[in-house]
Amino acid sequence: MKKVKHILLSTFAVSLALSLSVQAASANEAASSAKPEVRAQAALKFKDINDAPWAEGNILKMQSKHVFQGFEDGTFRPNKPVTRVEAIVMAVRLMGLDEEAKSKSASPSLPFQDADHLSKKYPWAAGYVAAALDHGLLDANEKIQPEKPASRVWVSSLLVKSLGFEKEASAQTAAKLSFKDSSAIPAASVGYVKVAMEKGLISGYPNGTFLPNKGVTRAEMAALLDRTNEDLMEKAGAVKVNGTVKEISFPAASVTADTYGEIKVETANQEIGTFKIESGLLVGDHNKAIKADQLAVNDKVVLTVLDQKVVDARLLASKGSEKPAANDQPQKAENAGNGKKSDKKTGK
Repeated sequence: MKKVKHILLSTFAVSLALSLSVQAASANEAASSAKPEVRAQAALKFKDINDAPWAEGNILKMQSKHVFQGFEDGTFRPNKPVTRVEAIVMAVRLMGLDEEAKSKSASPSLPFQDADHLSKKYPWAAGYVAAALDHGLLDANEKIQPEKPASRVWVSSLLVKSLGFEKEASAQTAAKLSFKDSSAIPAASVGYVKVAMEKGLISGYPNGTFLPNKGVTRAEMAALLDRTNEDLMEKAGAVKVNGTVKEISFPAASVTADTYGEIKVETANQEIGTFKIESGLLVGDHNKAIKADQLAVNDKVVLTVLDQKVVDARLLASKGSEKPAANDQPQKAENAGNGKKSDKKTGK
């Protein structure tokens, strides 16, 4: 009798354990598959970010890459004009040349006509200008004019050069631009504007103008740099993966610190790609950004993958596009001044 009772108890225990295991597995699967009703947006520290809500995601991503940051008073000043020297510093940082620029002499020998003015007034930026010259972003025969507002046409040329597309731009010198004010674009810059448009970096305004001499704001610069960064990564060998999240998981430590997890994405042709992804990676979410650990199964995403690791990501709507509109939201910033931070210590 005791033996029978022991067998019954053992059978019950095994059955209970199996039942609990199945319930736990089902609960975990449901949790991993459930889309959050409200995704936690990545935090922005700037008090005035609502001055340019359309660029929140761009600003946050460029801040995370240390391309620029805010001011000591906690503001970002998104509508502040970007000067030429500031734009040069940003482009050099985006290219990953920050350490190279810092390693250069505080008073490098520069060939520019206004080199003395630059070295005396902006010694913190001299190394960045030298790096920009070494990497083909600037022409040795030109003036830097560091305080001059960085115009749309000038920034277009700077970013196209940062991507190494000078030959393509030279080949487009005779291109016809359809803007109402295309005659205001210098002949030497036509090819650069054309390439910048083809690469999705910039476009015209809704009224058919380009406004080549209009200054670029800090918020607009963030959007332009974010798009340029995508092309820089592709140039480095990264590939785009467009599909649906099938699985995504992170170690428990991701709650307190960024750590690598794994994401599986099914493409339109039903191929499955498995990649490493950092929990704190910023994922573009329309005009804002979320962290990668906010992604969920069935999300539509565009991943930029380098060496099997996700280096950039965007969350798509049901009918999204791979890149956001390339007009740096000019219609929303047209009367907003221009933007960039002239922090002499950071040049951001």
